[in-house]
This record gives sequence, structure tokens and C-alpha cells, in this order.
Amino acid sequence: MAPSITSSVLISEAPTRPLELDQNEYSFRYTLTAKLKNALEKAGRDFRSDVVTVPTEGIMQAIIEASVGDDIYDPDGDASVNALQNKLIELSGKEAALWTLSGTMGNQICLRTHLTQPPHTVLLDHRAHVQCWESGALPVFSQAAVTQVHPKNGVHLTLEDVKMNMIADGNSESRNQSMSPQSLRKLVVHFPPTRVVSLENTLSGTILPLEDAQEISEFVHSFPVPDDQKPIAMHLDGARLFDAVAAEGVDLKEYCACFDSISFCLATGVGAPMGSVIVGNKRFIERAKWFRKMFGGGTRQPGMMAAAASAALDHTLSRLPAVHAMTASAAQELGVLGYKFALPVQTNMIVLDLEAVGIPPAAFVTYCEDNGVAVFPNGRLVFHHQTSQDGAARLLKALGQLISDKEAGIPLVDHKVTGGYT
Repeated sequence: MAPSITSSVLISEAPTRPLELDQNEYSFRYTLTAKLKNALEKAGRDFRSDVVTVPTEGIMQAIIEASVGDDIYDPDGDASVNALQNKLIELSGKEAALWTLSGTMGNQICLRTHLTQPPHTVLLDHRAHVQCWESGALPVFSQAAVTQVHPKNGVHLTLEDVKMNMIADGNSESRNQSMSPQSLRKLVVHFPPTRVVSLENTLSGTILPLEDAQEISEFVHSFPVPDDQKPIAMHLDGARLFDAVAAEGVDLKEYCACFDSISFCLATGVGAPMGSVIVGNKRFIERAKWFRKMFGGGTRQPGMMAAAASAALDHTLSRLPAVHAMTASAAQELGVLGYKFALPVQTNMIVLDLEAVGIPPAAFVTYCEDNGVAVFPNGRLVFHHQTSQDGAARLLKALGQLISDKEAGIPLVDHKVTGGYT
């Protein structure tokens, strides 16, 4: 009987000794490519977001030199991932940390880990990323209702805002002070209790000050809960927390102490190609690992992206004050030109009130495009560590011409334009 073709091929091609790799393949250093140079120049005049940065030469070299372990199968995890997690533990002052694929994943893992069984509610700012920009993940993954709060000061939540909107477990008085105790007892089942207060810093470039975070944290952590219920948790979407503490001039560890969990998005402002790190106590992070796997975050060889994020932190954090100074300078010039601001300029964002000056979003985008500048139509301008002087000059030229033409009565384009942001 003739041997199987498949069998004979497998036998004849089976190696007789382990495969030897040419170690010279791993001795080269990264050289900045023409593609990356072009991308860097483009990023310099892109004001859509601070996620548009491109890897530096140092980041690319870190990717080449990263460990390539398996963070799930290997008992000790991946060395580069461990190094990044340890760096965030040191920076934040928390006990433990966990690498995740994105800011959205980091936030949702944290919220899901805090929340156990419905009914439960998350109290948050009505503009919060976890509610508005994460594709409805919160009700899907955590089955949670939300209490959307509009800050009375128009900028950030305060203790007063939180106090007025907390929903107690077994008590609806915080919802309607004017009702009788008997009526309140009947209505209690209508309002799922607050289990997490989720804050964000920065939010549209504005700072949630340390003093306010401390006041809210003290109130929330001391809020009465039934004996069989754990204390209400404090979560922080800290995608731009590094910007916030740099601009306010406060200690990062002191700020993080206000929260039970923080999600640091290292692709936002910091300049990593991807990824976030969440921090909390050891018990919290151990439980969070289950949800990371459940959400599809168990990855093979994540060390390359973790090493890139670590290099990005080293490169970028010291540059944030210069980014804020460039932003403030541009805002001052735009104010002189006659533009109005929807929010105070405190970090790396300028949020223009285009409606207040009668400028259609389409015209805003078109004038910028004509000068080689990328913007979203909502009037938000985001600066970052790769924003170039040429990019800033082009932006000011475009917006100067735009408001000049508008004041001269030149018709401005006003067709429908779209574009989201995070």
C-alpha cells in the first residue's frame, strides 16, 4: 500500500534539531522612516484630538527592544507589561495595576468590577466619556442606570452637585425632599441606588480641581449604605489626568488617593500607539482581570505596546507645560480676533463657541482645510506634544481669515458636516 502523501511530506520535512534563529536579526536599531516623518509633519497641524500623535523614534526603538512574553499563559506575565504596570503603580501610589487595550476598555472594566448586581446607578457628569463616547457600553456590560448631572458652575462637578443627585439604598429622599416619608417608602423601588460616582479629569480640557475631588471623595466614601453592601466607589476617567495635575500644579498621588480606581489612557495626550492602564487595590485588580478576559482583552505578546507606552510616558510628561503654554497663547490670539469660548482654557484644549460668533461648522472646517489644518466641526481645538509652530500659525491664519471674511459679509459655506471626537 502506497504511503499517504500527507504523511510522507510531514515526515520528510520534520526538523532533526531545534530551529536556530539568526541573532543578528535582533541587533539593529530603528531608523526614522520617510512615512513616519510625513506622519509627524501631519500630526503637527492636526487639532482634532491629542490621540493623533505618532510614535517617536524612541517609542519605535522601545517596540523593537520589548519583551515578547505571553501575558496570559506565562506565570509571571510579560516583562514589558509588568514594567509599565509598575511604573503606573509608582506614579499613582496605588497597590496594583492592569494593562488594557484602550481607554474605553479600561473605564468599562473598572465600572463592571465595582458594580455587582443590579439595580445600581452610576452618577456622572452629563458629558462624561464613559456615558457619551463609549458606544453604550455601560448599560450593556454593567446593566447600570446613570444619573447624568449638569454642573451648576458650567465647568465641573462639585460636592453640591453630587449631594443633590445621590440615590440612597432604601431611601429616595435625595430625589425629592418635599414628599412625605410614607410616599417616599412607596417610591423607593423606582430609583436604583448609587453604587459608583464616576468623575473625569480633564473634561473638554477643563480641570476638576484637587480640592473638589477630595470633598466629593470624602462625602461619597462616608455615604451610608446597608451593612451587607460595600461602600460606594469612586472611579476616575483619568485619560488626561497627567495634563490636569501638571496644569493645576498638584501631586498625582494625592489626586489618585481620592479614587478607588483610575483609568489612564496612554494613547491620549501621552502619545502611546495604544493602550491604557487601570490602577486600584490588589483585590480590585485581581477581580478586574476576569473582566478584561471577558471583554476580549487577553492578548498575545502585548509587551511591544506596553514598552511603547512606557517610552511615551518618559518622552511626553515633561513636555505638557509647554503644550499648555502654546494652547494659552493661541487662545489669547483667538480672543483678540473676536472669537468666543464655550469653556475656560485650562490645559491643552480650546473650545470655541462658533454659534456665538455666527460661524457655521462647515466654514470652520473648510477654512482650516484650505490651510492644511485638520479640525472637527464642533469648535474644539486640541494641542499636543507634537503640535508644531507651523501648525499653530496655519490655524491662526485660517481662523483669522474666517472671522475677517464673516465680518466683511462674505457668504460662508453652511452645508452639513460630521465628525466625532474623544
